[in-house]
Amino acid sequence: MAGLNPTAQNIVQALSSKSTLLMKMRILSLGKNYDVMDPNQRVLCQIGLDAGQNVAGQMLGAAVSQLAGDYIGRYATRSMNYTYTVKDAGGNQGLEIRKTGGGNHSQFQVNDTGTGSAVGLIDMKRSLIGGLKATWMAPGGQPLMSTKGNIIRRKYSIVGPDGRVVGRVRHKIFAIRDVWQLELDPGSNHLFSSIFATILDFEKKM
Repeated sequence: MAGLNPTAQNIVQALSSKSTLLMKMRILSLGKNYDVMDPNQRVLCQIGLDAGQNVAGQMLGAAVSQLAGDYIGRYATRSMNYTYTVKDAGGNQGLEIRKTGGGNHSQFQVNDTGTGSAVGLIDMKRSLIGGLKATWMAPGGQPLMSTKGNIIRRKYSIVGPDGRVVGRVRHKIFAIRDVWQLELDPGSNHLFSSIFATILDFEKKM
């Protein structure tokens, strides 16, 4: 992908040849951090939210829940603005993802860390019964990817602008604890798909 900073380019290169990626959330982390791995569990990149933001969100949600109930508490947590980062396996940041919006409709602006330029935008909507629907849009506004299926259960497809399935998210692999997989078709954007799937996984837990 031309125009990205060298760290982001290295992440693209690390992901590009893998038809299956393993996604693992670090359970013991105070933040919300995912390792994106190859089938041999070698870390290719990291997508995460730092501990300070995560703890602040959880504290706000807990405080509001005590006053107004669990649903309103979770709504308050989701309504906060967050900044996620995308780093290479060595911890060098290549991209940042800035979340803005309310508890049921949020946007995630993906920016190049080196240049500050926009790379894409994820528009996410949550139904009243908890279902999620999201679209990845190019900086010019045209849709590049959308979701189809049950995001909450990690059983959905990533669909291109022509309606063709370009990726699939599967349940966790029971032989490897806390790991689920992203299957990608040839021609799909592995970096964008990984960010897309991970952000949705963050959100479904809120």
